[in-house]
Amino acid sequence: MADSRPVIVIPAYNPDEQLLQLVRQLNESSDSYQTIVVVNDGSKPSSIFSRLSDFSQVVVLEHDNNQGKGAALKTGFQWVLKHVPDSKGVITADADGQHLPHDILAVTQAFAGEPEALWLGSRNFKAPDIPFRSWLGNIFARYTFRLGLRVNIPDTQTGLRGIPASLLPQLLESPSDRYEFELDMLILAKREELAFRSHEITTVYEKGNKSSHFKPVQDSIRIYSKFLKFSGVGIASAAIDYGLFALIYGFTGEILAAIASARLCSGIFNFSMNRQWVFGRGGSLSRDATHYTLLAAILVGTNYILTKGLLLIGISPFIGKPVAEVLVFLLSYRLQKKLVFGDKNPA
Repeated sequence: MADSRPVIVIPAYNPDEQLLQLVRQLNESSDSYQTIVVVNDGSKPSSIFSRLSDFSQVVVLEHDNNQGKGAALKTGFQWVLKHVPDSKGVITADADGQHLPHDILAVTQAFAGEPEALWLGSRNFKAPDIPFRSWLGNIFARYTFRLGLRVNIPDTQTGLRGIPASLLPQLLESPSDRYEFELDMLILAKREELAFRSHEITTVYEKGNKSSHFKPVQDSIRIYSKFLKFSGVGIASAAIDYGLFALIYGFTGEILAAIASARLCSGIFNFSMNRQWVFGRGGSLSRDATHYTLLAAILVGTNYILTKGLLLIGISPFIGKPVAEVLVFLLSYRLQKKLVFGDKNPA
């Protein structure tokens, strides 16, 4: 009978003895998983990896050079798909001691009960002694996802996850190789309409979080770059749109004509920038343009209804339109991501 239990994948870069202790304890309770795959992501020479190979059910893979956490995870996923094809999925965990053995096993068991969902081992950010940068980063990410993608995830940054096997081939196609890979995983799971499940885990932080290789400024920019790029294009498009709207409405007094003309010009700019710079992928140009045009028409109609409705209650279109634009912007990001640029076929 095929063994469908998940495989634990642990990316490691310059780990210390905590990784050895973690694997030793997991190795003593191996009923809920098949194998532990540790990926040495170009670490400095160390005896830890050779000592890990002494454990049963442990496989050590190596990168010659440091390629990033996302690349290490993808190396582990490739091994699982090739060598354990009947597995229902993968459990990922960090090597720096932030994920305790009993929490990893708990997420593994929860995943076994619903392996079609994406499971997240979520920390309690209301607990005392949470580092400020972690609390702030999680708050920003939670509200970004809630507003932009309508997903309420308690811990977007957790590395302890249960990932369905069906998602692994698509994750291997992701262009992200570093910390942003885990954010793209959430976006991909949402696009594939997977259920999100959460299991609360122990919140562990060493003082100063010294073992973490996460660089707050550089990696945060990289992680949220896609949404920030979209926001930047949206701001530029809104400036073009509002300027043309004010000019045309000032001359004609026609709300619909002003909105439609301004949106046509700003829409061409928005489409081109989002297709080439933000999402960086899609179907054929004609397919993307058709979908975008249909979506733009819907958004113009929505914008008109909102602006006109605000006018009926006494709010000037010069004020009502920017208010409507905020709502349309959030709707636009979600729909462009899902309906316009979601196809991974080459242009």
